[in-house]
Amino acid sequence: MAAEHSILVDDLHRQRDYVNRQKTRRRGFSIVFADAFLRGIRDLGYKSPATALNELIDNSIQAGATLVDVVFAFRGKAQAKPEMIAVVDNGHGMPPEMIRYAVAWGGTHRENDRSGFGRYGYGLPSAAVSIAKRYTVYSKTPGDDWYAVTVDLDELAKRAGQKGEAEISPARPTSLPAFLCQHRIAGKHDPSAFGSGTAIVLEVMDRLPSGWVQTNVLRDKLRKQIGVVYRHWIPSARLFVHGDAVDPVDPLFQLETARFYNETPVMARAIETQPVEAEVDGHKGRVRLRASFLPANFHLANPRDSLKGKKNSRFAIMQEYNGLLVCRAGRQIDCLSTTPWTRFQNHDAHIKIELDYDPLLDDFFGITTSKQQIVIAEAMWSRLEAAGLRKLIIDLRKEFERSTAAIEAAGSCSQDGLRPSEQAMQEAEKLKPKRVQPSPQKAAQALENLRQEAMLAAEQTGVPLARALADKEAETASRPFRAEFRPIPEGPFYRCERLGVQKRLIINTQHPFYSTIYNSPDSTPEIRSALEVLLFVLADAELDAEGEFEDFYRSARQHWSIRLAESLRKLHPEDSLSDKAAALAEALEMTKNAD
Repeated sequence: MAAEHSILVDDLHRQRDYVNRQKTRRRGFSIVFADAFLRGIRDLGYKSPATALNELIDNSIQAGATLVDVVFAFRGKAQAKPEMIAVVDNGHGMPPEMIRYAVAWGGTHRENDRSGFGRYGYGLPSAAVSIAKRYTVYSKTPGDDWYAVTVDLDELAKRAGQKGEAEISPARPTSLPAFLCQHRIAGKHDPSAFGSGTAIVLEVMDRLPSGWVQTNVLRDKLRKQIGVVYRHWIPSARLFVHGDAVDPVDPLFQLETARFYNETPVMARAIETQPVEAEVDGHKGRVRLRASFLPANFHLANPRDSLKGKKNSRFAIMQEYNGLLVCRAGRQIDCLSTTPWTRFQNHDAHIKIELDYDPLLDDFFGITTSKQQIVIAEAMWSRLEAAGLRKLIIDLRKEFERSTAAIEAAGSCSQDGLRPSEQAMQEAEKLKPKRVQPSPQKAAQALENLRQEAMLAAEQTGVPLARALADKEAETASRPFRAEFRPIPEGPFYRCERLGVQKRLIINTQHPFYSTIYNSPDSTPEIRSALEVLLFVLADAELDAEGEFEDFYRSARQHWSIRLAESLRKLHPEDSLSDKAAALAEALEMTKNAD
């Protein structure tokens, strides 16, 4: 905390030094030298109001704010459409004269700064005028009062036309507007009582697009887009939209605190990557890579449906952020749909790759002044290709093809809902010379397994536990053998268990057996069914075994799994993705929760 306080104090000192330098240069407070600039700068071209407001949130976070709220103001009691929008924070604020510089284009003490979000001093005025033709900046430093500067484009353009320039009025002592004084952040924080902070109020919003004017729509869009852009900064900075907390939204679906992370049991699989380094003026900067594979049914509301079934909430995120995600200092800037080697297609929404680079490397990424677009230099593309990015995209696409094939094959059941292997085992059971009854301990464990699964089904569907238990008992009785697919990190290539009277085979999707044999590109439905039968026979023998024979199977299964994994890795050393053994059929775990 002491180091953080020192950084904030230093930033205030830099602001005061900047003001003194401007005084020494006798620079006036002209915002422009021609009224044409004021008209043209409004068309800078932000992708959306959220993108513009992100510029203001950037300033808040860089000022050390721990609370930032996008607040709406309404005319009268009607709250269908906001009359004004404010971005308020509890950062270190600005001295009165610095506010006057900050509303001018290029007025920043952070010019060419490579340590944070801002570099050029265009963000605040450009973002504000892209939405409103009049806005006011309120700010307060520790131990001082609130001061404000108002920018009215109509008035400034009039002055510029008369005098050739338009001088910004000095900051005036004031208090925050009434709607902010009455607002509470996180239900308890009063912005007017902050020891320091800044509030930027967009007062005459003449350029809010038609699709953003309704309060509920505006709130939802801002929460989602802000959640994506600042996913790596939440919760160190707590962000709100009119009092509603902004949860991070991770297009890679790896962050456990993010929205949609575990919307269904089908989970994203993180892919191991290596960072890329580059040198600028004797200093090394780093590009950190993250990658995810999203199984073919990741986007389904019910993962047991066909791949064209109803979509879940993840689907919109997958589509909107389909490409190479580029972040600067953890803040998302752009999503690139093309690389020098390929263009991302619709099905590529299931592969996610993020680059997060140090601001020191800006020259390699060609970031625009509005922080909306990235143009990666050829030298950086070469470094990324050497680090394996091109191969990673190719491997992930192959993985998606295997995932699709596996899920389609898993759905190839008979009319009574049985997989061919399950049906074969059920019929072969009649030819068993001797039926083995489980011991009392095994029978009790089987009933407990059944009860646990019924409890999970009741929780997911909302039906009473008694009904869920009865449904599970009926299901397992009608299906004495069942194959499932689950990711079992560091586990054997298969496991088995009893649920009531059902014998269940669990194939481990994170063992190389799954990716290099069972679900290899050369595998067919017939081969997969035959492999299932082989494992069913082993599982059936283990479940029937008692005493030392049962111990033998458990020990041997683990030994076989280790030797098998080692041998397969020697056989296919080049397939790094298969070594990680995709949880491609992880979604098929849902089959155990059949209605």
